[in-house]
Amino acid sequence: MHILAIIPARGGSKGIVNKNIRAFAGKPLLAHTIDTAQGSRKINRIVVSTDSKKIADVAKKYGAEVPFLRPPEFSGDSAKVADAITHLLFKMREDEGYVPDYIVLLQPTSPLRATADIDSAIDLLLKRKAPAVVSVCRTEQLLFAKDKEDTLVLMSDETFLASSNRQELKDTYKLDGSMVYALRTDVFLKEKSFLPTGVIGYEIPRWRAIDIDEPQDFLVGELIFKNRKKIEQALKKFH
Repeated sequence: MHILAIIPARGGSKGIVNKNIRAFAGKPLLAHTIDTAQGSRKINRIVVSTDSKKIADVAKKYGAEVPFLRPPEFSGDSAKVADAITHLLFKMREDEGYVPDYIVLLQPTSPLRATADIDSAIDLLLKRKAPAVVSVCRTEQLLFAKDKEDTLVLMSDETFLASSNRQELKDTYKLDGSMVYALRTDVFLKEKSFLPTGVIGYEIPRWRAIDIDEPQDFLVGELIFKNRKKIEQALKKFH
């Protein structure tokens, strides 16, 4: 069984300049994801998909493969990650005859991901014989958007308004910053989606569901990362 970890890391980040190689808790943000992937019992190869030579050099330094740079048409602000991964899979098949049975997408913007998260998600995927698994975390049951007049518009199912008691409501979940996507390769290539029909959820603790997109995410995420062991211990003892 061949399981390929793919880490997408293009160079054109605007929210945080050079985000993927910016120092986060002592080393490049990208390096944390490479490290957790290297610790996996399931993953056979780790490939970084990037259009940047600087990012490629960092990726190689920390032990990942960068077989080629991502073409410009898959690297702009409007480019979709799914298209870049499709291109990567087809080119690896063309160049090497390599076709993994499963792919695991690990975005470098989730530095609080643990190796256990990766292996547990893959175990769930295989045990359930599912087409795909995505990591999620719990979220608030009542979600709103604002219109042009700042009036709140309910985005959740209206049945949630039937009770003011949170304990009576169904648990609801959100994508946790795309911490782990694990899919059958054939399913991904057919649907061109990381959320194909029949995808199942693997729950991550909400406090670790950090997605580095803005400066505040970077700073708060770094504080949590540096204190994660203390937080874990405190939660275990919390009554």
